[in-house]
Amino acid sequence: MQQKLLRKAGLLGMVLLLSGIVLTGCIDEPNPPVLGRITSEVRFVHAIPGTAAVDIWVDDEPAVTNVGYKGASDYLTVNSGNRFFRVVPAGQDSSAAIFRSQVNVRSLMKITALFHNTDQDVQLLTTQERFTYADETSKLIDDSCEVKLINLSLTSAKYGLAKRIGENDFEVVISPIDGGLLTPYLRMPAMSGDYFIARDGGGVVLDSEMAGASFENPHRYTVVVVGADGALELVKLLDE
Repeated sequence: MQQKLLRKAGLLGMVLLLSGIVLTGCIDEPNPPVLGRITSEVRFVHAIPGTAAVDIWVDDEPAVTNVGYKGASDYLTVNSGNRFFRVVPAGQDSSAAIFRSQVNVRSLMKITALFHNTDQDVQLLTTQERFTYADETSKLIDDSCEVKLINLSLTSAKYGLAKRIGENDFEVVISPIDGGLLTPYLRMPAMSGDYFIARDGGGVVLDSEMAGASFENPHRYTVVVVGADGALELVKLLDE
């Protein structure tokens, strides 16, 4: 009987000893590092026809100021989560905002925020990409690039992108899409040339010429159709 008690006591002692080692290990283990706030890279584009320069606010302060029509900011680091965006006439107080909305900024993204439509009804379209650019561009061949088209025109027509290949000859490089829509990235030859808005059903908008535009390997671009009838234009943005 005494031997059994001794064995039990020894077993209990061993358990306590091991528990002590485990607990000691837990106590001595350094605390894990606390990660900083998660962010994303956000670029703002002023695509509101007939509107003067604007300041764009994120939460309680201007993120970028005096952005003219067809202008765009650099990519800015913005904390992820629910952020409050305002579009304010340049130099004015945020109470004069012509657009105000809470926007969910997803973490670890490259985001383009395009403000468009009219100054009486400003709308926001965002594009979001999650990719490691070096990995993606390694798949591009030497003479190609990738281009995304967004149609933000104030018309009901479909528009795409065309390139001049002769005096009066044009080639559609991105097929026309409805207003308010965007394409995925599409691969096209990397080259310079004169580009135009392609009309649905054929033909181009000659007044929209983007002369000598360069699309280079191994970059990505966004091309935006902006404006209303009689004043349609192309805006080219370098994404990476």
